Amino acid sequence: MQFVRFYWKQNSNSSGTEAGKAKILRSVSFPKVLDIWEFCTDELKKSLDCGREFETKQREEEDNRNLTNKDQDVNMKEESKDEKPKLVGVAAKLAIKQDQIRVDDEKLYRPHGQGLDTGNFQLVGVVTHKGRSADGGHYIGWVHVSGDDWLRCDDDIVTVVKNDDIMALRGGGDWHTAYLCLYRKIEVTKSGM
Repeated sequence: MQFVRFYWKQNSNSSGTEAGKAKILRSVSFPKVLDIWEFCTDELKKSLDCGREFETKQREEEDNRNLTNKDQDVNMKEESKDEKPKLVGVAAKLAIKQDQIRVDDEKLYRPHGQGLDTGNFQLVGVVTHKGRSADGGHYIGWVHVSGDDWLRCDDDIVTVVKNDDIMALRGGGDWHTAYLCLYRKIEVTKSGM
């Protein structure tokens, strides 16, 4: 799917404007995970369905394991009320979040060809244009690092930004307009969940 941000504007005798390049300033959102399944041929859809069904089955198994683990945790807490858990509260939540980020990054950035295709692609880079004119303005690169962290590469200044900042790059007026979105194929494997 392609969104054109620049176009050739015809001259207009009634308004007295000349022909030239113009920038489309309309806000256009883009997904963090792009699902191309609906744009595929029927033959390719059948191939992708294998990966999608496998992924659904894995998620159901993971949900069942999580429910079973919660039941076991409750039983263990009742049996050992005197023992303190190693991580509690905020520390436990942080450890779980960091572990999930590690798993997600390993899944996203592993070499291709090791799993089944699902037709899903995850956003890993964006090039934006800031400015109202097609002949002027500034380009900035945004690159996914890990988890919720992205790098904003503005000439020689590199700063860390979050996913919410990336999803706000939909343009409109003088704000950053996503000019090029880069996606990486997501494959599902037996150890991928």
